[in-house]
Amino acid sequence: MIGPALIASATLTGLVASVLLFRGYLRRDNGYVTVITPLIGVTAGLLVVALGYLTYQFVVTDYTNAYVWNNTANYIPLLYRITGVYAGNEGSVLLWAALAAVVAFWAAVRRGIASPDAKLVQGLTVGIVTYFAAMLFFDSPFTAITEEFPEMGEGAAPLDGTGLNPLLIDPYMAIHPPVMFIAYALLTMPFAIAVAHFISTIRGNGGLFSDWIGSITRWLRISWFFLTAAIVLGSLWSYRVLGWGGIWAWDPVETAVLIPWIFLTATLHAVMNYRSRSTYGTLAPAMTATTFALVIYATAIVRSGVFRSVHSFADGGIGFALLVLLAVTTILGVCLPFGYWLLREPAEPAEESQPWLTRANLLHLAVLGIGLLGFVSVWGLSFPVLNSYITGMEVEVTGDYYNLWSYPIVLAMLLLLGFYMDYDVEGRRRALLSLGVFTTATVLAAVVAPTDSWLLATSDTNDALFYQLIGSASVLSLLPPAAYVCLTVINRTLEYVHGSPSRNYQFKQVGVAMVHIGFVILVISVAFSYLFTAQSSVIIADSEQEAALDDSGVHDVPDSSYAVEVTDYREYQRPDDPDIRNVAFSVDEVTARGDSIHETVQPVYGTVTEVNQGEGATIVQLDDSQIWLGVVGDGQADVDVSEGDQVVGVGYVMWEYLPELSQTDAVVVTDPADIGTVTNPPASLDQTRVQGSAVGLTVYDDGERLASGEAGQERYLQQGGMEVRNVFVDRGLTHDTYVIAAVDEGTASLTIRQIPLMNLMRGSTGVLLAGMLVIILFDPAYGLVRTWSRRTEQPITTETPSDD
Repeated sequence: MIGPALIASATLTGLVASVLLFRGYLRRDNGYVTVITPLIGVTAGLLVVALGYLTYQFVVTDYTNAYVWNNTANYIPLLYRITGVYAGNEGSVLLWAALAAVVAFWAAVRRGIASPDAKLVQGLTVGIVTYFAAMLFFDSPFTAITEEFPEMGEGAAPLDGTGLNPLLIDPYMAIHPPVMFIAYALLTMPFAIAVAHFISTIRGNGGLFSDWIGSITRWLRISWFFLTAAIVLGSLWSYRVLGWGGIWAWDPVETAVLIPWIFLTATLHAVMNYRSRSTYGTLAPAMTATTFALVIYATAIVRSGVFRSVHSFADGGIGFALLVLLAVTTILGVCLPFGYWLLREPAEPAEESQPWLTRANLLHLAVLGIGLLGFVSVWGLSFPVLNSYITGMEVEVTGDYYNLWSYPIVLAMLLLLGFYMDYDVEGRRRALLSLGVFTTATVLAAVVAPTDSWLLATSDTNDALFYQLIGSASVLSLLPPAAYVCLTVINRTLEYVHGSPSRNYQFKQVGVAMVHIGFVILVISVAFSYLFTAQSSVIIADSEQEAALDDSGVHDVPDSSYAVEVTDYREYQRPDDPDIRNVAFSVDEVTARGDSIHETVQPVYGTVTEVNQGEGATIVQLDDSQIWLGVVGDGQADVDVSEGDQVVGVGYVMWEYLPELSQTDAVVVTDPADIGTVTNPPASLDQTRVQGSAVGLTVYDDGERLASGEAGQERYLQQGGMEVRNVFVDRGLTHDTYVIAAVDEGTASLTIRQIPLMNLMRGSTGVLLAGMLVIILFDPAYGLVRTWSRRTEQPITTETPSDD
């Protein structure tokens, strides 16, 4: 009852706070204003306590909770028990709701709610939190197992859970969801501010985007930081989990997460160039509002079950609620700004004398280009669903669609970025000359392909002309624009840092440079890594026997320079040391539960203190208690138990089954196949959850030792026999050696991949994130470390370099 009470209370306090906020906004009064912030705080506190309580239930494996029972098991280590909290829809929404509530409370405390605009912003934010809480009220993560599974009996409480999805048992997956939901929660505030801005503007109150621009910028930047980190962590997880195709596979869930990230990136560029009377006076608030709608869109993809994905968490109840929320946020975040722009915004007079080549126009192109990238992903994700609903035919959008359509846009964006940076420092004429040189180099590099491996894709004459044209381009075409960006960004940074006396401004420019260079290097490393991954396979039929030899043979890998040697072989199972107490009741526990478990099937263990052999049954007393085992059926007379034996049996608990015997409270009626000793329990109590096989390997390349490690596979018996491969990755300076093993009865099928530039990819993401962190901290205008600022003549004005 604790969990549902917390959720219900949070829903109630959130609803009251929302109503009071909207009432105060509409009536323009401060009635009840003193109680609203405490109400938001109580809502946040209740949701955080609910999340903590659910986490506690996972830690102690409280299987009276159906959600806990469905998402963990005794053998799972503590870290992954906690992972189980957000393994399903209910826990994920609770995590999101708690984080969003904390964000709302923080904003209320920091900025207050006295002004009408603040009331509207907080009303929208707390309204979203309340909606999440209401979702949990109807589809709770605290549903009792006896409520969800009434056939178990009133007092049933399983002693072990069904287990966690094996794909989630990974360190990266323990971190990735919380980081992602932090980003999602942070985006709630910019969404509310942007929507409130349009409502305020339509009502003739002038809007609030200008006054809140500092807060919006900080919220968006920090959200971008966490969302980027979440995508990186998710990519590293997929790299370790077979079936996902490496770092990126364009799975619907992966693509869904990328869409708000792309749009958030474009929004940041628009917001940093927001001026109330400029083009971005409408576009920047509109994009800010739309970003959160896309977050809900991405979540609905993962949770609604509409889209097919390897790790979709479809669920009927919450999935439908998310679709409703998607409709609401689309109306507020997309339709409202678009309607305002269409109906209310006055047309700007044409300025015929203004030159076409301006920083503003270049920025427009950048925002448009990033938007096009986002549209490629949105269309690729939505088209199969739309086509299925319209024509009834299922179609598949492969990775080639995303790669080939995105590639020319990325090239154009890199050239544009280089030109923009150059234009800032060198002026129009010099920048145009450089752009011409690097554009020519890009086109020439596109036709230089030493081998077919350098081509972007394999195409044939049946493909569309666009696919043939782009697919036949060489990946070398990435290098000129990448070099262009790096050179111009460094040149611009040196110029600005050298000319500024403000330490914070210098830090910020370094951060801007790190973000852009990190992104460019990431693009190059991903493209080259995928195109130049080399793969070879070999089967070793007697790996178990070879591992036992002091000097096993070295096997050449066909069609490659590799060779492998088996150094170890082992089979194992989990839990390592099964304990019958994890799956069976003691007599004291049976007594404590009483007749609530009457006529339910339960496992019971104890020491035999008396044996009564009859014609139709063998009755065994446990621990000199009132609890007995009654063995009936064919073969009961042959049951071999004696006083002092520790036995365990599984059967129907029949309370007051033998009322004529005063020393008997309950008899667990079982049959000979379901009784055994504690050390050799019946098959129905087999605790084996995971069966694994692993081979230790040394990999050679041209006779030189390249890498060593262990690879294998695990089979999860209670997850439908689901198999997960444990790869071994040996990191080298220039490439990773990646080994996959399928092991069956001593035969190891090995696949060896040599994946280049992985360290460059890891380093570039680190530079990217570090750069944004520097900007978040040291931006002279909106940075968190304002005390270091020594602002002089470098304020943000309409003519200063932007923060893109």
